[in-house]
Amino acid sequence: MERATIRDVAKKAGVSITTVSKALNDYTDVNPETRKRIQEIARQMNYVPNVAGRSMGGRVDKVIGLLINDLRPMDPSGSVYGILSGVCHACQDNNIEFILMTTDDRQQLQRPLKVLCLRKQLTGLICAGFRLHDPYLQQLDQIDIPCAFIDVRTEKPDVMDITMDNERAAYEAVKFLFKNGRRSIAMVNGGPDADVSILRGAGYRRALAEAGLPFRPEWMISADFDENIAYQKARQLLEQDSRIDAIFCASDLMALGVCRAIEEKGLTVGEQIAVIGFDDIPVARYLYGGLTTIRQDFYLMGYMAGKAIYQKIEGQADIRVDHMMYELVIRGSARGKL
Repeated sequence: MERATIRDVAKKAGVSITTVSKALNDYTDVNPETRKRIQEIARQMNYVPNVAGRSMGGRVDKVIGLLINDLRPMDPSGSVYGILSGVCHACQDNNIEFILMTTDDRQQLQRPLKVLCLRKQLTGLICAGFRLHDPYLQQLDQIDIPCAFIDVRTEKPDVMDITMDNERAAYEAVKFLFKNGRRSIAMVNGGPDADVSILRGAGYRRALAEAGLPFRPEWMISADFDENIAYQKARQLLEQDSRIDAIFCASDLMALGVCRAIEEKGLTVGEQIAVIGFDDIPVARYLYGGLTTIRQDFYLMGYMAGKAIYQKIEGQADIRVDHMMYELVIRGSARGKL
């Protein structure tokens, strides 16, 4: 990744290197207008200080960064901690430095991905929690370090996709419902910007088609992976159509909201209406007779991402990251035989 130097900034600004250094460090003996102009030139050139040059003997350790997008105060799914633990342990096992970073929509617009990687002196990058239209996904051509995205297909040949087979997992969940007598199956999906939502929706539709069941657009609702939104929309759906006998949800959190809506309507989860979630979050086994769900291993995703990036850094050319394994866990919310 080509780096602009302090000399480049000084040349473009028409000042000395010392003046640039003082301006970027907000020294008061630099004219305010000059300081502002130099800082703007540095920003346009994506200049960041050369931390490596200040390290002991100029030696730079290899560093893998885990970049989490839209980190929230609570993580009931346990996905963030699982991925974080997996990446951290992969780095420890391979004796490589690891740092955790966060970003959001505003920061992605203010600080280019290239600048972030240079500032943190990264030799490898793992991204999680991103949506399809996030700015950083459009900037992958600007970085030249090994990169992996968890649960997002980037369609970039040099970027590794770390994920499970979401389409097939959803297909198997809906096929299970059909096999056990359910014929009017609705779906509560995430959002259109989430790649996993697209894939899980595709699996739902494929299972319906194979079973000879019609796809009803009004029976596929989006709740942005939010429990309360899922609750509200499920209430509306059940009020509008009493034929529904099963609901497949693209996350356990949304499934819990759906189960609450079912019970408030005076129906029994698992009897009148079967419910299947996705993730197998920690509380899934304890509520509504146990939530039937697709279990995925967030720790394994993180570990495999860290291991794959390390192998790329070490120059291994043929890196294969197969789809992570998953399991349909049958509990009380949707009983039956596989």
